[in-house]
Amino acid sequence: MLFIVDNASSNAAHWVAQVEKDTCRVIHLTVNMGIAHALNVGFQAAHALPQVEFCAIFDQDSDLSADLIDRLEGYQDQLRKRGPVAQIGPYFYEHNREQFLPFIEFKRGVPRRKYDAGGGTWTTADYLISSGSLISIDAIRAIGDLDETLFIDYVDIEWGLRAKAKGYQSYGAYDVRMDHRIGDAALDVAGVKLAMHKPLRRYYYYRNALLLCRRPYIPLMWKINECVRLGAKFFIFGALSPRRRADLSMMIQGIKDGLRGVSGKFDHH
Repeated sequence: MLFIVDNASSNAAHWVAQVEKDTCRVIHLTVNMGIAHALNVGFQAAHALPQVEFCAIFDQDSDLSADLIDRLEGYQDQLRKRGPVAQIGPYFYEHNREQFLPFIEFKRGVPRRKYDAGGGTWTTADYLISSGSLISIDAIRAIGDLDETLFIDYVDIEWGLRAKAKGYQSYGAYDVRMDHRIGDAALDVAGVKLAMHKPLRRYYYYRNALLLCRRPYIPLMWKINECVRLGAKFFIFGALSPRRRADLSMMIQGIKDGLRGVSGKFDHH
C-alpha cells in the first residue's frame, strides 16, 4: 500500500484525481505541522495494516528504480544477522550539486564521508537522509517516532543518532541508486558546491543544530563538528549568498532560538 501524506498543500486539487485509489491512499493534513509529523502520520497508517513489516519513505522530488524497495529489503534480511537494524537507504545522486553524496559515519571522533570506491555493496552509517530509507516497523517501535519538535531539518539526523544510541545500526547500499534534489541551485564556492535553501530553512538548520547539541545522547564530536561546519557556512552564506541579508537574519534568529531552547514551527511574529 502506498500512502501519500499531503502536508496541507495548496495544489492537491491538481494531482489527487490522478492517484490510483486501489493501491494508494491520500492522507490530507489541514495544517502543516512539519515533516516529522507528516511522516509519523504515515507510519501510524502503516502500523494499522496487518502484516506490514517495513516502511519506505520518499520525498516528492526523489526518482527511484522499480526494484529499489525489494533490493533494500533483501539487505535488511541480510544485515539483521549483524545486529539490530535501524534503516537502510540508497546511494543517491544529488542533481543540484551534480554528484553522489556520501554516507556519514564518525570514527574516533572524525566524520568519515564514505563514497563508493567501486564494487561496494553496503556500508555502515550514523544516519541517512529520510527519502529512500527503508525502516522496519519493529525499529520504529523500539526507537520511537520522528521528533516533531524539530519541525523540519535534522529530523533524519536526530532519529539516526538516537537509533545508534539505542544500539540500532543504519546502513547505506552503494549498489542501490536513487536520484534526488536538495534545495535550490547549488552555490559554487571555489569548486565546492553547497546546497542552497530558502532563508527560512537557514533558521531551522541553525536552531535545530543547537537544539541537538543540548541532548545527552548526541555524540560530543558530532556537536563540535556541526558547530564548526555551520560556523563556516555562516560566513560563506553571509558573504556570497544572493539572499545574504535574509539568510543572515534567519541564521542569527535560529542561533538565538536554539540557545533559548525554542522548538516547533517558526513564529514569524
